[in-house]
Amino acid sequence: MKSLFLVNRRSGVRRHRDVASAIRSVCTGDFEIADCDDIDRAIGRAIADGVKVVYAVGGDGTVHEVAKRLIGTPLALGVVPTGSGNGFARHIGLPIDIGRSLRSCRDQRIVTIDTAMVNGEPFIGTMGIGFDAWVAHHFASSRMRGLRTYVALAARGFLRFASEEYELTIDGATERRRAFLIAVANASQYGNNARIAPVASLQDGILDVVVVEKLSALAIPRLFAGTLHRAHGVRMLRGKHVEIRRSAAGPAHVDGEPLMLPAILTIEIVPRSLHVLVPDSAMKL
Repeated sequence: MKSLFLVNRRSGVRRHRDVASAIRSVCTGDFEIADCDDIDRAIGRAIADGVKVVYAVGGDGTVHEVAKRLIGTPLALGVVPTGSGNGFARHIGLPIDIGRSLRSCRDQRIVTIDTAMVNGEPFIGTMGIGFDAWVAHHFASSRMRGLRTYVALAARGFLRFASEEYELTIDGATERRRAFLIAVANASQYGNNARIAPVASLQDGILDVVVVEKLSALAIPRLFAGTLHRAHGVRMLRGKHVEIRRSAAGPAHVDGEPLMLPAILTIEIVPRSLHVLVPDSAMKL
């Protein structure tokens, strides 16, 4: 199966690894390795050259940038996780090691998953507003990567961040809520096994809406244990069409990448819209 590896050499905490050599040591057959400096041009060339799988070699930001360009095309997304969180890779069951992740997909099994859109911006994993968006913006500007930096930023902002009032409409039903954060999830986690939506599925045609009204220290272990949906002050809702109204435009994150979005957010599921190469052992996605 002809493949293209788009490598983000700046990704993750070990940025000086020779990722290309690691890929060549495992892969055989017809493949090419390129830097992901011009993703649009690379994918256009891949379609013309008969490539079947385009690998995003990096973290969730790299996966997001590659995946959103493959939505609705015949090309499949492959992932080689070299980032600091690797949330999407973990959700589909990829080992967090270059060699093991490639060997885990030797049967070349391709499935079709849902994606989502927020105000026209595609995402495949999660998007959110509130506290997690605040952390994402500060994490993006930090010189240090990794879970330790993320946790330190979250701890620093935890006491100073104020909850906000939101109007939330899911499939036509509206309610007002004061929330610390709201996450809308297609996949289950942010990264590093922090599962914000533990029961989310990539193939059920539904978005999981997580409303954290109050985040307590006791909820943090549940986040990593996959039981956040049972925590006090956390509500899990589900739907296909979500609208969130807040007091003003402000920070948000899409697949962990920070951006500014308007006061009114419209989020929709896009069923069965992206082909993905998954591990041979992958079961429920």
